[in-house]
Amino acid sequence: MTISNSFDGQTGLSGDDIRVYGLIAAGRPVPADDADRVARLAQWGFVTLDHGRPVALNPGDVARRRLEDELRQAAERVAFLSQLPEVTDRLSDQYERAQWCSGGGSEFLDDPVVVNARLDDAVGSAEREILSAQPGGPRTKEQLARSVARDTAALERGVRKRTLYLATVRDTAVTGEYVRTMTGLGAEFHTLMEPFERCIVVDRRVAFVSNHLVSDAPQHSAWQVTDPAMVAYIAAEFDGKWRRADPWGGELRARGGEEPVDTVSGASGPRTSRRQREILRDLVAGRALAAIANRLGIGLRTLNEEIRALKTLFGAGALPELAFKWASCPDRLIDDGAGGGLEDTEAAA
Repeated sequence: MTISNSFDGQTGLSGDDIRVYGLIAAGRPVPADDADRVARLAQWGFVTLDHGRPVALNPGDVARRRLEDELRQAAERVAFLSQLPEVTDRLSDQYERAQWCSGGGSEFLDDPVVVNARLDDAVGSAEREILSAQPGGPRTKEQLARSVARDTAALERGVRKRTLYLATVRDTAVTGEYVRTMTGLGAEFHTLMEPFERCIVVDRRVAFVSNHLVSDAPQHSAWQVTDPAMVAYIAAEFDGKWRRADPWGGELRARGGEEPVDTVSGASGPRTSRRQREILRDLVAGRALAAIANRLGIGLRTLNEEIRALKTLFGAGALPELAFKWASCPDRLIDDGAGGGLEDTEAAA
């Protein structure tokens, strides 16, 4: 039997509760207005309901049963706590044997479910600061929407959240809308016009970084770093990039000589698809058209149509001019090879 010690903000039973118990014990009718008091007595266990009729129980017997139950539960809790250190040590030994570790401070995570679970746990327990460097392409509306509640909860706990994006996100309405929302809650965002590595650092005690060590690893793999020296180095690298980056409050960048865009309705100008960016990178690298078409699995005719479309998009008359304009286009910084295992906290799912 489980009995609460507090009802409606009060501890114990009131004088009216005692009065109603006396009526029930004497077999006298209980006024309808005292229904709540009858229910309270039943919760305590001093009254039982028999087909809706309250029947008084011996309070001494009720108290003895309650005491025995509480003592039994207390003994079970003490037994559990006394075994916890030994069980924890034995489980920790098995856990550490199963992990791929480097120097005891880095753990390789090749399962996206594990990556996201570890990220959720670290971000959810953040007390002071979350640093997030995200060089990948723009997040989708669904990815960003999933993060709002979690990020809001962190900010409301007083956690400082800083996110670094590539400058290309300034052309993306969905990301701009998210940034505006979170900036209003206290989050900070910067954008950088140079490549950088992906990382997430929580309270400068744990970091998550992309995999550059294990060959043929799944696309969504990552490393969880807990070595204090390495975490401090990763955080220092983030701080250096952050100082060189430009603050961003979600406003969209004008393209093609337009006035600055201060809404999230969108911006005009060149915006390339993933395949177009692959073609442009291959052209700049000097690859032959036949080799590019073969790598992309398309015909030469389709490739030439794509190149003509790119010339029109960039206003270029020849391939050298197209390569020059591509070199100065922010789209070149989009990380199309980014995996989903170490996305920003707003993208992990």
